[in-house]
Amino acid sequence: MSNALLDYHDALATLLQTHRPIDRSETVALAQLNGRLLASDVPVRLDVPAFDNSAMDGYAIHGDALGQWQVVQRIAAGDDAAGVALQPGQAARIFTGAPIPAGTTSVVMQEHVQREADTITLAADAQIQPGQHIRRRGEELRTGDTLLRQGQRLNPATIGLLAIQGYAEVPVVAQLRVTVFSSGNELVQPGQPLQSGQIYDSNRVMLITWLRALGFAVTDGGALPDRLDATRDALQQAAQQADAILCSGGVSVGEEDHLKNALTEVGTLIQWRLFIKPGKPFTWGHISGPAKDCHVFMLPGNPVSSLVTFQQLALPALRRLAGWPVDQARPLQFKARAGFGRSRPEPRREFVRVVLTQDAQGWRATPVARQGSNMLSGVAQANALAETAPGACIAEGDWLTVYPLFDQLAPVH
Repeated sequence: MSNALLDYHDALATLLQTHRPIDRSETVALAQLNGRLLASDVPVRLDVPAFDNSAMDGYAIHGDALGQWQVVQRIAAGDDAAGVALQPGQAARIFTGAPIPAGTTSVVMQEHVQREADTITLAADAQIQPGQHIRRRGEELRTGDTLLRQGQRLNPATIGLLAIQGYAEVPVVAQLRVTVFSSGNELVQPGQPLQSGQIYDSNRVMLITWLRALGFAVTDGGALPDRLDATRDALQQAAQQADAILCSGGVSVGEEDHLKNALTEVGTLIQWRLFIKPGKPFTWGHISGPAKDCHVFMLPGNPVSSLVTFQQLALPALRRLAGWPVDQARPLQFKARAGFGRSRPEPRREFVRVVLTQDAQGWRATPVARQGSNMLSGVAQANALAETAPGACIAEGDWLTVYPLFDQLAPVH
């Protein structure tokens, strides 16, 4: 175990390098694939387009020398044109997506011809190019090529692509199994009456709903009492099934903080405490078992500290375990100008809760009023975290790295 206070960027790099994807897959139906990662390459098994077809509503024509054609056929999308063949001077009324009949040299847009009875005449200002407005078989995708690659994260567009190819299901990386605990005798489940000295347990439900929204398979481990034996037994039991354990609270230096000692007894404590604000007590390690390792992440008990260290550190590591490439597992970030100044430097790297707004000069980050690590109401008013370097004074207009909360930019009301 390292007792040195690790900088945020060093901690993130270590987590991303040392947490490797689990080797477990499952086959999932098309409608449940959004956000899942492919477990293997998926080949193209149908040419796209599957046949030559029209890119426009208009007329398929044979030849262009006369500028006039006799309409002998009508072909709509879904029709079978296998027995249709155009002769010179003939045309077929055709619609977008309809198969091209044999003998077609071009498709003319309906706006570029005049029709009288069964005769069409090319407009005086229209031109015809050989093969125009014809989508050729296989011009987009060819059978045998790679459609999607292993590790690719599926989204509505790629799911639609799988449907085009006729796939009803594909193998994906199995959902990461995460057990979530909170810790503390003072915690009470929301909805239950509070006694003197008690508070409602907010961290556990915050983390569980967040994880489930991201597609993790989550088990609610409940609230751990402030007893070393109970904490140790709960960790050991959860590690038998879970790929990762997430705990909040009980990781500082108080006499009733038992998580760190419990992990030391049943597993390996790798890093304790970081040089960041908020979130200094963040800790990680693992519990080894006969079949697999279970990775353990311990978050501070203060709600804001718990949220910040989860988004900036634990979540990237969980994404790596779930199969995300390193560059995609990192927290989403970009640059914004500071909408504030700070003349007194903060010795630690800080993640300031801010509201991001956009104007003609770009993004601007303005701090919310409540910055205490216990003040979750401040995060509820924010939509991003702004990173300030250790010992840095901030002038209004300075460039800062910002991280959208929950990987999205939602308007703040």
